Amino acid sequence: MSVRDFPSERIDTDAHSGVINAYRMTCGCGAVAFYPFKRGVVQRPPEAIYRHFRSYGWHVGTTDRKDRCPACLAHAPLSSEEVPMQSSPSSAPPKADPPPEMSRADRQIIFAKISDIWDGERYCAGWTDKRLAADLNVPSAWVGEVRDGFFGPEGSNPLLDQYLATAEEIRREQAGIVEMRKTALEQSAALRKRCDEQESRIRAVEALSKRVEKEIGR
Repeated sequence: MSVRDFPSERIDTDAHSGVINAYRMTCGCGAVAFYPFKRGVVQRPPEAIYRHFRSYGWHVGTTDRKDRCPACLAHAPLSSEEVPMQSSPSSAPPKADPPPEMSRADRQIIFAKISDIWDGERYCAGWTDKRLAADLNVPSAWVGEVRDGFFGPEGSNPLLDQYLATAEEIRREQAGIVEMRKTALEQSAALRKRCDEQESRIRAVEALSKRVEKEIGR
């Protein structure tokens, strides 16, 4: 399949980010989807653009006139001539329902939230894509897309890094304590056994001593 050109345009996200560049996918019904340039200005490789729109249920045609949105695909599946050729005719796994499409309002809300908790190159302490998605009740993929497009990699979280390092250190120490306790219990059991054996020998010697005293005292 030849690589096609994807139209792009400048879109307004909100007051914080201003206008950015984004690839545009348009269906014949008028539905539109966008994929921001990396950091809003850096172009992405064609395979990444194909993969992005397809992951959201779009059919990416050989030209922009053949692009189809998830809703149109659901009402009117592609004809045999429109379906891309598969490398293997063997039975394919059932296609999952397409994920919900992020609207411009969703993108603005997510962007504003990330702006509030972004500390230069990473999230502020305690925040991750997963936590932010749960806080806004949106898919984690949406958060990752906005964060990657406008802010950069998720990066490390100092608080999370500290927690993981401390938890691992405690786990190792706890494993050592458990092993030491096991050894101590085994040694204690062995010592108790020796003490019991010694007490039995002492009682036997004491009994023998009394017999000796009786024999000598006659």
